[in-house]
Amino acid sequence: MKKVFIFTILLFCFGFVQAQNLEDIANVNPTMLERAKQFKKALGTSNGFRSGVYIYQKRSIKEYEKNPSQLAARLALLGFTDVYLGAGRMIEDENIDEIKWVCEFNIYAHKYGMKVHIESLSSSRLWVDNKPIFKNCNDIINFNYSNKKEIRFDGITADLEPHIQKKGFIERPKELMLEWHGTDNFGIGKDNDLLCKRMVEVMAKAKKEIGTELTLSQAQGFFLQSRYDKGELAWGSAHQLLKSCNWLIIMTYNFRPERVLEMAKPSLENAKDYPKSVSMAIKTSLDTYGSEGPVTSFQPQGWNYLINGLNYLIENCSKYDAFRGIDIFEFQGLEKMWNGTAVEDKRTDYQKSKD
Repeated sequence: MKKVFIFTILLFCFGFVQAQNLEDIANVNPTMLERAKQFKKALGTSNGFRSGVYIYQKRSIKEYEKNPSQLAARLALLGFTDVYLGAGRMIEDENIDEIKWVCEFNIYAHKYGMKVHIESLSSSRLWVDNKPIFKNCNDIINFNYSNKKEIRFDGITADLEPHIQKKGFIERPKELMLEWHGTDNFGIGKDNDLLCKRMVEVMAKAKKEIGTELTLSQAQGFFLQSRYDKGELAWGSAHQLLKSCNWLIIMTYNFRPERVLEMAKPSLENAKDYPKSVSMAIKTSLDTYGSEGPVTSFQPQGWNYLINGLNYLIENCSKYDAFRGIDIFEFQGLEKMWNGTAVEDKRTDYQKSKD
């Protein structure tokens, strides 16, 4: 793992920017500034809720390639408390320019009071091999060990989704004998159940490896809990994963706030003994992986619809002890809504999931 050669330079630049106003660094127009205040209030992070946002290399990281400090400032201005940074490959490849970007971003994110969690533990190899678990964890542990506190990651956010291991999935390991099927393979001891068991095992091994120095969160399909509750799965329940994970990020992707709440309820109820352990992720992007089907994003519905939706969700979800906050998937889509460049299409033929 390369050391951070540019730490002194970064701290010098950091000291200069400290004297600047957050709004100046974010460099937003009056409309965006007013919307940022609306959004932060709706998230409820000033009232103790946590809110994370996904940042990806081929999207926002690329767009802010020359200005990671501005990206961090904009996230802080919107009220986010956590960042799920899709920079795992940037760390693994040890490209000095990419590592410099990560280091600078982490410095500013921490300055603005945010926690940075690197996205990892998502490779399909994890379904058949334990070695990638230890490699993923130790790559991040070594990065942290090699760097000052201001640069270190606060946690790992995993994205190990059993339901994508379907027949024909391009990244499916040839050794994997289990196959996810949306209807045929449910049942105790069947393939879907055993894939969920492996997911729980991976999280347990990862947590044992990283200890308490890093937090661990995991993105979770909303339907797993309801299937568990129906007796169709023996594994994959929130309470099982929370023995290893600090919190779960339930992928409640639907543009209707009422449906989002409906999707989240089983996990919120199951995790009642784990306070502030369940975040609900809503989608603000289009054209992301897995979005080939019906559109589930808030983006086409517009900014005011999003704010009203957040208000509804915070009001209703705050009744549950397990509720942690609302997460956003992902920033590029949200930013388009924020700056007024989002699509104006207001489709209403969204398919409601039957799960």
